[in-house]
Amino acid sequence: MSEIINLSRRVFLKTGVLIGGGLVLGVTLPTQRKRVYGATGPEAPYTPKAFVRIGTDGVVTVIVNKSEMGQGVYTSLPMLVAEELECDWSKIRVEGAPVDPVYNHTVFGIQVTGGSTSVATEWERMRKVGAAAREMLLGAAADTWKVPKKTCRAQNGVVYHGSKKLSYGQLAKKAASMPVPRKVSLKDPSAFKIIGKPTRRLDTPEKVDGKAIFGMDVTVTGTLVAVIARCPVFGGKVKGFNGEKAKLIPGVRDIVQIESGIAVVADNFWSAHKGRNALEIAWDEGPLAGLSTAGMRKEYADLVKTPGTTAKKAGDPENAMNTAAKKLTAEYEVPFWWILGQQAARSGQAPRSRR
Repeated sequence: MSEIINLSRRVFLKTGVLIGGGLVLGVTLPTQRKRVYGATGPEAPYTPKAFVRIGTDGVVTVIVNKSEMGQGVYTSLPMLVAEELECDWSKIRVEGAPVDPVYNHTVFGIQVTGGSTSVATEWERMRKVGAAAREMLLGAAADTWKVPKKTCRAQNGVVYHGSKKLSYGQLAKKAASMPVPRKVSLKDPSAFKIIGKPTRRLDTPEKVDGKAIFGMDVTVTGTLVAVIARCPVFGGKVKGFNGEKAKLIPGVRDIVQIESGIAVVADNFWSAHKGRNALEIAWDEGPLAGLSTAGMRKEYADLVKTPGTTAKKAGDPENAMNTAAKKLTAEYEVPFWWILGQQAARSGQAPRSRR
C-alpha cells in the first residue's frame, strides 16, 4: 500500500477542478528519495496542479513534468500513469507541464530534466497518480450503482460490476467529487500490461507530419532572432569584421560583437542566417590555429607507443596478447573530445559532457 495525502472535499475541489465536465487530478505524492542516489530532502509541497486529466470523452491527458528531448519521457511517464489507471492506451494524450513547484524534480528540488533520472524519480509518484484516479473512478461507479467498491473492477477505460459498465468518460464528472484516497495499492510488476512492453511513442506522429512545435517554432510579438558566427578554431577570437553586406539583408536589425563571435540580430531566423553568411570576418585563431586532423592522428599514434599510467594490473596481458591465436584491432578517433581535453588540461578542469 502507498500513502497519499488525505484531503477534505473542499481542498480537493481546489485541485480536482471540473474542466469541460471532466476530472482533473493533481497530487504531489511523498517519494522515497533514499532510493535515488541516496539523496534526501524536504518533500515537495502539495500544490493544486494537475498531473492527469480525464475528459467526458474518455480522453486521458497526462501532464508530463519533464522536457522531451528525444529520450522518450512523453511516452514512458504516461505509461506509468496508464498502467495503474487501467485506461485505454489509445486515448492517452500528453501535455507539457507549466512552471510550478508541484512539478519539481523529486530529488533536485527544481523543475529540471537530466541525468537519466526521469523514470527513476517519477516511477512511484506517477503510478500513484494513476492509481488514485482509478480508485476515484471506481468509487464514482460504486456510488452510482449503490454497490461496494470492492465489487467493481476497472479495465481498459471502463468500470464493470457484473453486467453493468460505465466508461471513464461517463464517470469523470462524478469522480471529481470523490475524495482522494489516503492509500492506494500499486501493481506487482508481474501484473504489468504496459510497463516493460513494446509501446509506440506518443510524440512520433507529430514529429513525422510536422505538427510538433519546437523551441525555434515559438514566436512572441516583438521577439528578434540572433544567429552567431563563431571562430572555426576553438579558442579563436574576432580580430576584425565588416558587416555592411549583412546589414543589406532584409530583416537584419543589428550586428553585435560578443565574446564568442559576431551576432546578427534579425526579425526571423532565415534573415539572421543569411546575414551571418554575409559577414566578412578576420579571425585570430589563437594557439590551436595549426591544429589539424592529420596532426592529431600522428599524435595519437605516437602516444600509443608510449606507456600510459597504470591504475591497476591483473595477470599478464602482454603475454596473453602475444600468444593469442587471433587478434582483433579497432581504431576510434574522437577529435572534438581531444580538443576539450587539451583545453581542460590547460585550465586544470575536466572536460564536461554537453548532453
